[in-house]
Amino acid sequence: MRRASRVPLSVWLIAALVVWACVGAVVTRWAPETLDWGHMAMSPSWRYSHWFGTDRLGRDLYARCLAGTRISLGIALVAGVLSVSFGTVYGVLAGFVGGRVDAWMMRCVDVVYALPYVFFVILLTVVAGRGPMMLFVAIASIGWLTVAQIVRAETRRVCQQPFVEAARVLGLAPHTLLWRHVLPNVIAPVLVYATLLIPQLILLESFLSFLGLGIQEPAASLGNLLSQGTQEMEYAPWMLLVPSALLVWVVLSLTAVGEWARARWSVYAA
Repeated sequence: MRRASRVPLSVWLIAALVVWACVGAVVTRWAPETLDWGHMAMSPSWRYSHWFGTDRLGRDLYARCLAGTRISLGIALVAGVLSVSFGTVYGVLAGFVGGRVDAWMMRCVDVVYALPYVFFVILLTVVAGRGPMMLFVAIASIGWLTVAQIVRAETRRVCQQPFVEAARVLGLAPHTLLWRHVLPNVIAPVLVYATLLIPQLILLESFLSFLGLGIQEPAASLGNLLSQGTQEMEYAPWMLLVPSALLVWVVLSLTAVGEWARARWSVYAA
């Protein structure tokens, strides 16, 4: 029997971050947009309850980091669900149908891969404007590509298994075969990959917001907090260090969780 492995530290770290992002606002009296004119660009201080300091407009950095973490995690999760859902459907259809349909669908994936991502996002910004909806579309438009390739390869592998061939010989309808036999054997590695996809999407969101193409002021995300911090880093380094530390915390913890999930899947799939 396999011994049950302990939950890794990374799971507890990301759980602690999510809990902090959800309930951390109860311990501060400042809102993310509240201006404290008497303490602009103030270093971290317990006396005035500005634990992470303030920005150049006097807004509490602790409250803005809370809001920014929630927004970045929310956008990445929604975009991740969209990416995994569309990529799974696309990859299953391509791998199950096969032939020319498969070749044509995967050439479309190659074409989208070849497009310059930043140019594509700028084009979306011009057409759809800036905001969360544009971010969902921009991030999901890239995230589904690798999912589709993984699912297509897994689908082709499953379709070659003896139990699928036996079901076909027995005359099982294609949609029933797909739903009962193919999809359940494909979805597990997709869920494992999704845990690795989320930190990539968080970095994408931060990158776009850092360039000014994502979340706009006065709303906060980890990306635009980093952008503001780089402008003030000479005399207010905490404005850059705090959101940088949060971003590193999120990405490394989620990546470690994904690696742990992939290792567990490899053990049980063997």
